[in-house]
Amino acid sequence: MKFERFDMAPHAACAALRRRRDRLLAQLARLRRSPDPAFAQGFPALVAAVEAAFRHEEGLLDLLGDACLHPRLAEHAIILCALHRTAARIEAGDLTLGRQVMAALDAILRLPPPTAAPAMLTAHPLVRHARGHSAS
Repeated sequence: MKFERFDMAPHAACAALRRRRDRLLAQLARLRRSPDPAFAQGFPALVAAVEAAFRHEEGLLDLLGDACLHPRLAEHAIILCALHRTAARIEAGDLTLGRQVMAALDAILRLPPPTAAPAMLTAHPLVRHARGHSAS
């Protein structure tokens, strides 16, 4: 993922992650409240939104050089695999499973978003440069 703002402060990146998660949670809540036909029809769009949010999150973590990137990639892969498998089951008519997975996804997305360790953030070349330190 390419970013146009390479001077993004770590706190701004964390705020961006929170906003993205909040939008995703709102979309998930709307879908969970929808009647079965709308739920089945809207599930693929939610999966796409989760994929986009995860890519965004991973890009920010990579930009910051965050140590939690690789564990987060593994978590995202597991979640996306489950969502894609569930999408096939929903398409086959298993809306009960779909709603159960949605409840689990809601709980997962409500966990605190990843944040970089303070030592990692202060060591990041962009942060050092912004503070006027050498980027060596």
